[in-house]
Amino acid sequence: MFRVEGIWARFLRQAPGYIATEVKSEGDERYRVRDLWSGHRGFEIFRERYSEDFAEFDRRIVDELVEKQEFVGAYYQANGDEGF
Repeated sequence: MFRVEGIWARFLRQAPGYIATEVKSEGDERYRVRDLWSGHRGFEIFRERYSEDFAEFDRRIVDELVEKQEFVGAYYQANGDEGF
């Protein structure tokens, strides 16, 4: 599901500004999923535009397979074109 070409990555590809998803195993059936975006605005637009689809994804897929998920944070690299 959360692999590089999985359901999650296909879902995010609908959004302008989405670059890729990285998945790393942390052992004991734990994984860290990191989504990469070209800018913060694209991510925020995606969250707003697809909020209902995201909620449905959570209800139908994540709730059945994921014991716990935690938003760790958002990290930004200043490059001058986003007003930072």
